[in-house]
Amino acid sequence: MIAADFEEAPFEPPPLDDIFGCEECAKEEAVFEEEDAPFDPPEFEETFIAVPPQIIAVAPEPKSEPKPEQPPHRDRPLPAISIFAAYDRPESQTLLQDLARDPRLSRAEFQIARGGIDAALNHSADLYVLETTLERAAMLDALDRLRAVSPSARIVIISPVNDIALLRDLAARNVSDYIVPPASADKIASSLCALFANSYPASVIAVIGARGGIGASTIAQNLAWSIAERQQQRTTLVDLDFSFGAAAANFRHAQSASTRDVLNSENVEASLVQSLSQPTPHLQLLPAPAKTDALDVLDEAFDELLSNLKRTARYVVLDLPHAWEPWVRTALREADEVVIVAGPDLASLRNADNMLKLLRSERDKPSAPQVVLSMCGLPKRPEIPLKDFAQALKTQPLASFNFEPELFAAAEADGQMIFEVMPDSKAALQLDTLASLLTGQEPIAHPVMRTPERPTETQPVLELVTPIPAPRRKLRVVRSGFVALQEPTPMKRRSTGLIRALAAVAALVAVGVWYVGEKTATAPQEAGSAFNA
Repeated sequence: MIAADFEEAPFEPPPLDDIFGCEECAKEEAVFEEEDAPFDPPEFEETFIAVPPQIIAVAPEPKSEPKPEQPPHRDRPLPAISIFAAYDRPESQTLLQDLARDPRLSRAEFQIARGGIDAALNHSADLYVLETTLERAAMLDALDRLRAVSPSARIVIISPVNDIALLRDLAARNVSDYIVPPASADKIASSLCALFANSYPASVIAVIGARGGIGASTIAQNLAWSIAERQQQRTTLVDLDFSFGAAAANFRHAQSASTRDVLNSENVEASLVQSLSQPTPHLQLLPAPAKTDALDVLDEAFDELLSNLKRTARYVVLDLPHAWEPWVRTALREADEVVIVAGPDLASLRNADNMLKLLRSERDKPSAPQVVLSMCGLPKRPEIPLKDFAQALKTQPLASFNFEPELFAAAEADGQMIFEVMPDSKAALQLDTLASLLTGQEPIAHPVMRTPERPTETQPVLELVTPIPAPRRKLRVVRSGFVALQEPTPMKRRSTGLIRALAAVAALVAVGVWYVGEKTATAPQEAGSAFNA
């Protein structure tokens, strides 16, 4: 330092109060001077309390609308898929069992076995969860064999091998996820739900009548039951006839919610899970409203309902009303299989032909709409022959159900399906055949027969009786422009052999009497001629 730095300042600094104008400081200084007491600095706390804080005016922030509370994040439950899980280490069995009990996987069919990747070669599934202890080369070789058997299935591997090169090889083999232990069942379930968050694997079968009262709802209900209980496939039956749907009544199943309730809810998926009932072990039912309702449905609401229905089961059967609403047309266009139920009459032929022409031009599905004939062989009613019906529609009907009022009425009265009432009937066999043609599955089980349940106490118990046949009246010959509908002229009843024999004898006797009479009359004339000669 230089010496100039230590020289006295050229001026004396002014007091602090002169600079800042602090009146409080001036008053305190005057008090101390009067008392002539030495200055004793107060404690820090006293200083802080004595001096009021400086208040700074801040402009208020503009009020903003309160943001809606975000719902807690939840994984979307898995759709109705089949899962096969296998393990190599015994301690991993508990992990897979906890995974199977996760509520997010309740729709899936879960199967657990031991054997790792090799155990999956003998089981077909939509998703494989495989815990393995194989090294890199052996693991890839086993995955190649599994891919040859199930090329489209999704695979999740649980392995302690943590190698980037292995991850690249697994990605090349379309492995969906690779989890390195330790991993909890909750973490694995979240990973599986993320894989199928936007997956809609169910196959939709839409059933509609070509005209009213042809039995389309009865066929749809029996078809859904056959797929569920005979083929052991998880199936959802949706009664979309909001006005007169009777699926819940036919199954004798009490309903807590309906299709309309699901459509009107804010969260369709959550409401759908709560509204589905289960009248049989493998069949789920979404009934129509208990009271008569209109058929107006928004297109957006129906699209959301249909997309969520595709995640509830392996197969979804839609019982559509006989109406040409926009959402009905959407259902027929988006369904994987379409079944038109028609009768062997002109009205069904005309309507079915119009529907087939329209659906063939609008649908982009690989399967073509199919036709099923119902109420064939109705007594005293002229019908169009099956050959002419198929030729007019340019398609061969998949099945033809005869008019059997006693069988169908007995099933409806007992709240059972046709197979449950009479397994060996022709109608039951045709329903199984129709279900196999639509799903590609064969019946594999004989379901346990349900005991008929009586209606609730609020409904009267109805006893069915056979009506007395009406007296026969003379039929009038019907003539129409359609040759197949023209009733043939009734043939006269042929007599028995005895009557014919008696008639022949009487005719011979009459001829003999006539012949003898003729001979007797001509005899005198012949005698006179001979005498004259």
